[in-house]
Amino acid sequence: MSRKFMISLVLCALLPAYVASQAVLEKSAPEPPDEKDFCASCHERLPDSILKKPVAEWRASVHAGGGTKCSLCHGGDPGINNKALAKSKKANYIGAPDKKVISEFCGRAGCHATALEQFKRGPHYLSVQKTTEPSCTTCHGVHGIQRSSIEVISAKSCSACHTAEYSKDLVGLIAGIDRGLSEIDTNVKYLTDRHAEVQKIQDRLNNARHLFHQFVHVFSRHEMEYTKKILEIEIENLDSETKMKVSSIRRMDLLYIAMTMFGLVIIVGISIYTLVMYSKRRK
Repeated sequence: MSRKFMISLVLCALLPAYVASQAVLEKSAPEPPDEKDFCASCHERLPDSILKKPVAEWRASVHAGGGTKCSLCHGGDPGINNKALAKSKKANYIGAPDKKVISEFCGRAGCHATALEQFKRGPHYLSVQKTTEPSCTTCHGVHGIQRSSIEVISAKSCSACHTAEYSKDLVGLIAGIDRGLSEIDTNVKYLTDRHAEVQKIQDRLNNARHLFHQFVHVFSRHEMEYTKKILEIEIENLDSETKMKVSSIRRMDLLYIAMTMFGLVIIVGISIYTLVMYSKRRK
């Protein structure tokens, strides 16, 4: 047996052991430590439910899911496990923000700047400066904030200032517009999945959604009436165009199925005819 063959044999025998050892090393390698958030972990252990409850609400929020910590709004240093130092002036501790500036907090650079700009154009912003309500947290919540949806607006919250009838009509109008945009979204997704050309429709839908977001943040009666008319016309046009495209694709699908079935029937018929003729000739 040659020397080279023996070396190769030994290496082959050692290979599984080497692979196994590497797997063990990788498994036992320490994972990078998580970035600490002592604000949340400390408050969770407090006996006072008023100070403890916000943490549970925040953990279930879209902000926690996106990695946003308490310090973004409340200041302080969540990386220090010392109450006095974490809440010091040096750590820029704020505590509970002034209700009159909550909108500015939400609209800071990198956050909801567009929504703040729209909100400032409406009467609600002036009301916030005088009475602190209705601010961003009135509809979106304080700690358990979720992704924006029609559910955040209710006739009950509006009727705190407006008449019940007006509140009900307004919420119904907003829900109707949202429903119309959602139906178009469904059609556009179907068309996209079928590789149809929808870029222009998608751009128009995005513009309509932008107008809708403006509509629900400005809340100026005059601007709402104007925006409502534009949205209703555009939604009607987009709905008609997308439904026409969807209908056309489905008709083509039916035609394809019909042609396929017809082709199969012809093939089966020819096959049967061939077998019959073949059996007759054999006789």
